[in-house]
Amino acid sequence: MKSNAIRHRVRAFAARWLVPYLPYPHFMCVAPLDAVLRVLWRAEGRLPPVYWPRLMLLFLISGINTIASLPERVILGAWLRLRPPRMEPDNAPVFVLGYFRSGTTFLQNLLSADPDLRSPGWPQVLAPQTFVLGWALLRYLFVPLLPLTRLDAVVPVGARLPAEDDFALNNLGGMSILAGRAVLPRRQAFFNRYQDLDSLSAQELNRWRSHQLAFVQKLTLVAGGRRLLLKSPSHTARVRHLLELFPGAKFVHISRPPEAVFRSNLVLTRELQRAFALQPPLPEHEQEEIIASEYLATEMHYLADRTRIPAADLAEVRLQDLIADPTGEMKRIYRELGLPFSQGCEERMLQVAATFGKQPRNRHPDLTEGQKARLARLEPLASNFGHVPALPPGRSILTANRALDDMAS
Repeated sequence: MKSNAIRHRVRAFAARWLVPYLPYPHFMCVAPLDAVLRVLWRAEGRLPPVYWPRLMLLFLISGINTIASLPERVILGAWLRLRPPRMEPDNAPVFVLGYFRSGTTFLQNLLSADPDLRSPGWPQVLAPQTFVLGWALLRYLFVPLLPLTRLDAVVPVGARLPAEDDFALNNLGGMSILAGRAVLPRRQAFFNRYQDLDSLSAQELNRWRSHQLAFVQKLTLVAGGRRLLLKSPSHTARVRHLLELFPGAKFVHISRPPEAVFRSNLVLTRELQRAFALQPPLPEHEQEEIIASEYLATEMHYLADRTRIPAADLAEVRLQDLIADPTGEMKRIYRELGLPFSQGCEERMLQVAATFGKQPRNRHPDLTEGQKARLARLEPLASNFGHVPALPPGRSILTANRALDDMAS
C-alpha cells in the first residue's frame, strides 16, 4: 500500500511539473524558421526558461524543414504568381462555419466523405509551404514526429483526416488566433484580432488575404478538379472577406447549445496550452472571459453577415439534429446548396457518423457563479439558432442544455 501511494505521488508530481514542459515536436515544427520567428517575435521576450527545452526542439526541427522546404517555396511560389489556378464561381470552396466545439469537425468529416469534395489533410495544413514537392521527402522524416497524438486529445487527427486551414495560416506566419490561444497565451489580445479581421491594419489584412488565397490556390493544384472543402471556426467571423476572395463560395453553419460550446472550449484551450504553449496560461477567469466574449462576437458577426450570402449558397444545421438524423440532414443541406448527393455519399457518411458516435464524451464539473454569469450573456445565440427549449416550470436554460453537453464536436 505504501509503495502504491509513493508511485501515485510521483506520477502526480510528474504530471503537474514535468510533463507540461517536456520537449516533444510542436505543431509548428514543420513550419520554416521565418514563420516560427514571426510568431515568437510577438512574445516580446517573455518566454520563461521552463519552456526553453520545448523551444529548442522547435528551432531544431524547424531549421531542418526550412532547408527542405526552400525548393518548393521558390519554384512553386513563382509558378503560382505566374500562372495562378482559375477558380470559377461554380467551383468555389465550401466553407464549414461555427465556433470551436460546435460540431464543425463532425460536419467537415461528413462532407469529406463526398468524393466530389477535397478537404486539406493535417500534413497539408501543418506544412503549408512544402506539401506538394517537398512532402515526398518530409513524409519520411517528419510524419513520425508530427504532433498528431497531442492534438488528438482535443480533436480527431490523423494523416488522412480533414484538417482546419487556420493551422496553415498560423504556420505561414502567425495569421491566426491559434498563435495566441495555443502558443503564446499571454499575447492573445494581439493574435485574436485575426478572428474577425476588423482591427487589422491595411497591411496586415492584405497579408492575411494574400496568404489565404495562396493556400487555397495551392490546394487547387492537388485537388484534381474537385471543389475544396474548408473548415476553420474563425471563418465564421470572416464571411464578408471570404465572399470577396471567393465569389460563389457556399457556406454551411452548424450550431450547438451555448453551454456545451462554452464548457468544451474551456477543455480545448486548457489542453492546447498544456501541449503547445511557450508561456504560462492566463488566470482561469481571464481565459473564460476571452472565450465567452469571442464566442458571442464570432457568431454575432455571422448573424450580421449571413444576409450577404445568396440563399442558394447557405445552409444551417443544429448539431443535435445532425446526430439524430445524419442522412436526412445531409440530404437537406445538399438540396439547399444545390450540390449532387450520390448513393456512395450516403454510405460513407453513415460510416463517419458511426465512427464519431463511438468517441468518448467529456464530463465537466459544475459551473461556477462566474461561468454562469458569462454563459447568461450567450442566451441570444441560443434563441437565434433555435436552442431555446420549451421549459417546464422551475427549469432553467442552463439545466435544459446540460443533456446536450457531451455531444461529439
